[in-house]
Amino acid sequence: MTYDFGLQLARIPLETAIPLFVALGLLLSLIGVWLVNSVFTPFQLEPNNLVGGVKFAFLGEVYAVTLGLALIGAFDIYTTAQTNAQREVSTLVSLERATAVYAEPSQAAERAAMRRTIKEYARAVVEKEWRVMSYGIADHEVSLRLVDMANAFLRIEPLTAAQQAAQQNTVEWVRQINEYRTFRLTTVSRSLIAMVWTVLVTGTLTAIVFPWFFGSVNLTAQVLMSGLLVSFLMLHLLMVLQLSYPFIGDTSVSPNAFLEVAQ
Repeated sequence: MTYDFGLQLARIPLETAIPLFVALGLLLSLIGVWLVNSVFTPFQLEPNNLVGGVKFAFLGEVYAVTLGLALIGAFDIYTTAQTNAQREVSTLVSLERATAVYAEPSQAAERAAMRRTIKEYARAVVEKEWRVMSYGIADHEVSLRLVDMANAFLRIEPLTAAQQAAQQNTVEWVRQINEYRTFRLTTVSRSLIAMVWTVLVTGTLTAIVFPWFFGSVNLTAQVLMSGLLVSFLMLHLLMVLQLSYPFIGDTSVSPNAFLEVAQ
């Protein structure tokens, strides 16, 4: 699965995505069971239960490992993106608090400029960059606001020992903000690779198709068991999808913290 295709799937609201994923899985499962049972009788299929059951158990173990690795990888992508965004906001807050050190009357204009550039940067991130950064696109206006903020903190001349100490920190914080922004924009490069998605989707389809060839005189019970299994697998697949795209969809990382800084 390509990144852009997955991105479009992740955009689907959960109230639509959950029934859609489950319905697609159930439809595939039910059609398969019906077709196989219309060609073969349950007694013809029952011998498959013994040999097929062993193979299905082995398939389940392999699939569980694959699904587990995919979930861990997707969760790591999500938590990393969330952590970087939180660190960026935290550093912005530290910068804003540091402006109080420049309390000399002659520094009033520069102090106001520093606070203004922080708020403008945070506002630009939310309004301009948040909706496009899942594509790895850096908004030009946000880049300009970052330069303005850096200049405001780097050009001010410290007048006291406290200001000199604060400036050492603010220079480092500006650098960190640029670094956290880069991490936020490069989420694309840390998404699950196509090979992982290929193996995961193939394993899911195999797990759905395999029970077609099991036989049972109680077809209703077989259909219900297959339906529960398929629903369980499709929900996990949807969870991996949502976590793999941390800035898209209903479960996306929220920009509210940036909005609080911008106010």
